[in-house]
Amino acid sequence: MPATRLSSAGRRASIIAAARAVFARHGLEGARTQQIARAAGVSEALLFRHFPTKTHLYRAVLREVIIDQNRVMRSFGEAEASTEGLLEILRRTFSYAMAGMHAINAEGLRMVVGSLAGDGGYARLVYRRALRMTLPNLGKVVEAAKADGGIARETLSITNAGAFIEHISTIMMMARCHDKVAIPYDEDRALHDAVLFCARGLGVEEARIQRFLKQMNPTEPGDALFVKRPKEIASSDAG
Repeated sequence: MPATRLSSAGRRASIIAAARAVFARHGLEGARTQQIARAAGVSEALLFRHFPTKTHLYRAVLREVIIDQNRVMRSFGEAEASTEGLLEILRRTFSYAMAGMHAINAEGLRMVVGSLAGDGGYARLVYRRALRMTLPNLGKVVEAAKADGGIARETLSITNAGAFIEHISTIMMMARCHDKVAIPYDEDRALHDAVLFCARGLGVEEARIQRFLKQMNPTEPGDALFVKRPKEIASSDAG
């Protein structure tokens, strides 16, 4: 059978998908349009018909990354306003991080890390947006944990707490974006200890932490919403 010819919109989407993988690995400065064209299975001339410059293509990729960020935030939903809800935020966050290269926005986070090592402009945009989307719920849950006795000591500022949790989860995810985990964690305890570490840092009472950890399942049915479907994984690997 002859190969199916992509529409203009379909070809544009395939170029963006290929560019996303290349930018994630090499950054804006390191990526070459020849690499992207090769990954997309098109000529460089055709690539430039859809995107006049590499910067135009990079901006299109960033728009896709924002869409994925929205998708992840919607999938997380709002946590129960309680100490257990706060601990579940931590479990969900670090369970997602452990999906590594299979996480929905793993390539987007690789671009964030690359931006931090560069001029920081894109990272600044993403972090401000992420904190704006997550801090209201986190603040509400922390206040509820104080009210139900789960937190009885001085707490971090909500902005710093949200940022520190994100820092740990991002590094855990990035370490798993390779064929072999880049950081030699004690893998059997990685999720358990990440929750324990951050819960203690947030001031959660030890008894509540230990009770949660004893009952904690590493994964819950809703976690599958955060992970790429097989078709998405194949597309990413092809890039």
